[in-house]
Amino acid sequence: MLNQESAGGPPSPRARHRWWEGAGGEALREAMSDPTPGWVAVQGPLGSGKTSLLSTVLADRKAVCLQVSPLSDGDLLDDFRALLQDVLGELPRPRGPGVLPDPEGTPGWRTLLLGLVDRASTHGRPLVLALDGWEALVSARRKLTSELAEALERAERRGAPLRVVITLEGGGDGAGDESDRSPVEGLPLPARVVRVGPLPLRDAGRAQGGRDARDAFLRWACLGDHPGHLPGEEPGSDWEEAVIRRVLSPGGDLHDGPLRRLAMTFQRPERYGSLLRALAFGPLDWSQLRRRTPGVQRGGQMAPYLRRLEEMGLARTLRPLGAPEGSRNRRYRLTDPFLAFWFSCMLPVRSHLLTESPEDVWARRVRPRLDGHLARWLPVATAQWFGRHAAERFPAPGRQVGGFWGGETEFQVVSWLTNGQICYVESVWSQEPVGAEAFDDLKRRMKVTRYGIGREARTPVLVVPGGMDEELRRRVAADPLATALELSDLMGGSFGDGG
Repeated sequence: MLNQESAGGPPSPRARHRWWEGAGGEALREAMSDPTPGWVAVQGPLGSGKTSLLSTVLADRKAVCLQVSPLSDGDLLDDFRALLQDVLGELPRPRGPGVLPDPEGTPGWRTLLLGLVDRASTHGRPLVLALDGWEALVSARRKLTSELAEALERAERRGAPLRVVITLEGGGDGAGDESDRSPVEGLPLPARVVRVGPLPLRDAGRAQGGRDARDAFLRWACLGDHPGHLPGEEPGSDWEEAVIRRVLSPGGDLHDGPLRRLAMTFQRPERYGSLLRALAFGPLDWSQLRRRTPGVQRGGQMAPYLRRLEEMGLARTLRPLGAPEGSRNRRYRLTDPFLAFWFSCMLPVRSHLLTESPEDVWARRVRPRLDGHLARWLPVATAQWFGRHAAERFPAPGRQVGGFWGGETEFQVVSWLTNGQICYVESVWSQEPVGAEAFDDLKRRMKVTRYGIGREARTPVLVVPGGMDEELRRRVAADPLATALELSDLMGGSFGDGG
């Protein structure tokens, strides 16, 4: 796994690149090594690390990388001309049927793209063109899609080894604007789509610099699991210092990132901000979400905004286990623990940073809110563990993981194992050892639920980061199926050697 610079230390730069490999870097590197012409999409939610992934993978290649700024078509064209001149020198003027001179004599987008094809064809060596921020580029120049399509067709006819890579927002269909037209409509099918998404729980905790299981879990819960949230420098000596420095301090890299994303991405950022703030206290059903979202008079007003958040991979719909696909029994939650932490713990108190130090705001205003946030995300971490690591503590791996609600009782996490065993889980976030009452409540709810009835191996599972008191320990030991999990189970061990 991760080789750290010292026992329990932060990821070294070399080790950090390994996280990028797992986040899509290996797939992108493979796609870039293909000498045939074509294009590749790198897709992921805003802030997921697409730019950093490009930078890592293309650092050792002959590549022209345009990072798109929110400028006009003319300004972007000037930047592209200058970039090509700096990287490749003078491009050949394309010739052939249908290639007309530019009206003003200065090469435009079409001429430059066709010239890149001819350069790749002449030299015979693979050439990469990276356009980081495709939606913004198409927004400034709508014709660019057809111009790039023409260049790709020309490269295909000539066998020119030109590889184009573009970044797209979203976790769904890749649509990056608020219209119905896809920003890649008109392009040939991509050679590959590389999706940049959240790191698995354990990987995220270690990549954030976790020194032990508790430290790693708290970093995951507060700093998130997106590759774009990985620290660019050595974190503080513990998780609290890292969060204060990166999130609360005005110069921190994650200080006002969510607000910048709202302003850059949405035409009505205030409505999306209200939804994100409400969902930070999720999971919520439709009526709860509606009550928590100011200005919403009816559900139809909220639906398109919520759908857009889901398309971008920022929120997801949850259905109880056993519910049909079209069931209206749904809940909604955010997908990124950092986003939930920022909107539930940081946003309500950020005005105090104008008159108080980040350390004081953390101690007096954020810390009291933190337990609620951690209690909401401990079941998410537990569900991830059952999906990936259940076989470490149970006779079989997890086959299906989800929640159950809407009937006689509720379970945030239920997991069917591949051997037919069913686990009913209660996650209890507490700083102190948990008492036997948590076990009694879990067993009571298992008796009244009909979900999974008839299974012999109906297993009560407690997740207790604060440990168990002696009475609970005896009760769990006396039940042959009962299991207790701690943070060392969820996050794995061997932090000293990067395991």
